[in-house]
Amino acid sequence: MLHFLQIPGVPESSKQLMTRLMQEDLLPIEALQSVIESYRRVIRETARKNGKANVKIGDQIADALQALLKRVNVMTGDENQRIIQAAVRYFVIQNDGNGHDLESATGLVDDAKVANAVMMYFGREDLVIKDLPEPPPKAAPVRGGAAAPAKR
Repeated sequence: MLHFLQIPGVPESSKQLMTRLMQEDLLPIEALQSVIESYRRVIRETARKNGKANVKIGDQIADALQALLKRVNVMTGDENQRIIQAAVRYFVIQNDGNGHDLESATGLVDDAKVANAVMMYFGREDLVIKDLPEPPPKAAPVRGGAAAPAKR
C-alpha cells in the first residue's frame, strides 16, 4: 500500500498525512460519497462568504473522487480501497499541512495533486485535473534586510 506514495505526483509534503490516512479503518463507500458532497458544499459556502476558496478545483476533485468511488466493488480489494479512502480523507481535511484549503485560490492544489496521483495509479487519466495554478512560493527567511548593519 505504501508503494503508492512512491509514484510520481504525490507531493512530498502530503506523504506523511497520506501514510497515516491509509492506515485508518475502511469506511463504507456511501459514507465517503457523503463526506465529499458535504465538503463540496463547505467549499461553495466559504467561497460565497470570503471569495477565496477555489470552487472550480473543489468541484473537479469532488467529481473525480466520486467517479472513482462509483467503480469500487468487491474486486477492488482493501489495499486499493484504503488508497482511495485516504485521498477522500485528505481532500476533506481543511488544514492538511499545506496551508488551509479554503483561504486562497491555490489552497486545494495539493489536494488536487493527491487526487491526480490516485487517478493515475488506477489508470483513470480521464479524471486527472488539468491546468492547476501554482501556489505562491513560501517566503524565504529574510537575511540582512534594511535593518541589518552594512558589511564592511
